[in-house]
Amino acid sequence: MVPTGNLARILDNLEVGITITSWHPEDPVKAVYIFVNDTRCRMSGQSREEIIKNPPVQKFTRETKVLIEKMFSGLREHGHFTFETILMHRSNEAIPVLLHMKLIKMDKKTVVMTEIHDIRHFKKNESLLKLSRESMKEMLTLIDKEKQKISENIKNNMELVLYPLIDQMRITATGAQKEILDVMANRIGHIARNMGVVQHIDSFGLNLTKRQILICEMIRDGMTSKEIARALDCSTSTVNNHRNTIRRKLKLSGSTTNLQAFLNSSVGGGS
Repeated sequence: MVPTGNLARILDNLEVGITITSWHPEDPVKAVYIFVNDTRCRMSGQSREEIIKNPPVQKFTRETKVLIEKMFSGLREHGHFTFETILMHRSNEAIPVLLHMKLIKMDKKTVVMTEIHDIRHFKKNESLLKLSRESMKEMLTLIDKEKQKISENIKNNMELVLYPLIDQMRITATGAQKEILDVMANRIGHIARNMGVVQHIDSFGLNLTKRQILICEMIRDGMTSKEIARALDCSTSTVNNHRNTIRRKLKLSGSTTNLQAFLNSSVGGGS
C-alpha cells in the first residue's frame, strides 16, 4: 500500500509537500502516516522516518478537536477539505501552509492524501499589501485635512476680503458697474461651490434664478432688504418680492422660519 517505484519518485519530485495517511473516520487517533515525500521532509527539517513514526494527530486541544471534526465532516461529505495552519520546522520556525486533503483509492483502500503548500511568500505579500493600504489610508486622510484647510482659507478670504470689498465698491458704483460686480460675486460663489468650498444654495433643484441665488447669498451674509436693494440698484419692494418667491420655492411660505437661519443651516445647503 506504500507508494513505490515510479509513483514514489514522482511524489518525491513534486515541489509541494505530500503525505498519505490511513483513513479512520470513526477514530482519528488511529490514523498513521503511510507515506511522506521529500518536500514535506524539507518543510519540517525532519527525516521521513522521524515523521512517519509520529501520529498525524498528536495534540487534542479544544481547537484541534473542532478542526478535526470539521475536517472529517468535509472529507465524508465532499471527499476533500482545505484549511490554513502552521507547520513547525525543526529550527522552531513557524511556516504558514495551506493544506488540501482529499480521499483517494489506493490498493482498493481509502486513504487521505494531503497537499501541503508553503504560503510564506503569499503571507508576506499580504502583509505588504495591508501595510500599503494603511499607508494609503493615512495619506488620503492627510490630503483630506489639507483640502479642508485650503477650503477654509479660501472661504475666509471670500467672506472677510472679497465679498466685503465688492460690497464697498457697490456703494460708489454706477448701474453698469454694479451689474459687473454682481456677475463677479456670482461667479466667485459659483467657482467656490464647484470647488466644494461652499455648498450650492440651489442644490435641491429649486429652480432659483441667478438673481435669486445672488440675493440668497446676500441674505446669508446678513444683509437687509434695504441693503440688498441699494447694492443691486433696485427697490426694496423688488427685493421683498424675490424674498417671497425664494421662500415659496424653499417651501417656507406661511412658516415663521427665519430665511437667513435656514440658508445658513445644513438643511438650507449652508457651509
